[in-house]
Amino acid sequence: MAETGDASRDVRERLNACFPELGVQETERLAAGTRFSSFAKGEWICVEGDGASVTCWLLSGLVELLKGSVSGKNTVLHVVRAGHFLDLYGVFGGGRAFLSARALSPCSALIMENRVFRALLAENIGLAQRVMKALAMRQRMFINKIAVSQGKISVRRRVAGWLLHKARVEKSSVLDDIMTREVLAGLLGLSRESLSRQLSRFAQEGMIRLERRTIVIVNEPALRRCMLED
Repeated sequence: MAETGDASRDVRERLNACFPELGVQETERLAAGTRFSSFAKGEWICVEGDGASVTCWLLSGLVELLKGSVSGKNTVLHVVRAGHFLDLYGVFGGGRAFLSARALSPCSALIMENRVFRALLAENIGLAQRVMKALAMRQRMFINKIAVSQGKISVRRRVAGWLLHKARVEKSSVLDDIMTREVLAGLLGLSRESLSRQLSRFAQEGMIRLERRTIVIVNEPALRRCMLED
């Protein structure tokens, strides 16, 4: 009984930290339909087409979001970091997972029942606005992904854009290079060789410095100018 109480208290504390928009009673309601889960590197968190009765909030680690095709090949849509939702689409119906999620590193997450989370969205404007903002950002990412897949954006601009985005998110010019080149290449719609060549070119041009497990942005203005190139 004590272990159950400790687990419930831990979930409430995590929800309080992750969702300050919730009041005390709202947190209690959500906690009753939430569990804490851990995943090993390479483990599937959800699989496209499976039943979707829960929503995941990533607490730690990295997760890749994948979309299947008729050929059976998965496309990397996005890499999610801690402090973000995975697949929000199941919250609003459909009953099936829209995409797959696989752990790129050991991960932990809060698994929330959609029916409870959906009810709170209808009552809490702050939480609803936060979810809408997350959906809008995810939509923008996917639109950019479509443009990339159609060859509308050059390799140089894709890689420069990713470096600038990562620097903005991490608020640092020293970027933790924990994603494999294969995963990052898939995310940018490139071959691994094309990605490596472009990173090497940026290093030769003095825009970045490639170090072990890190990429250091040396000349951010030059990278920004790359975004204006055809």
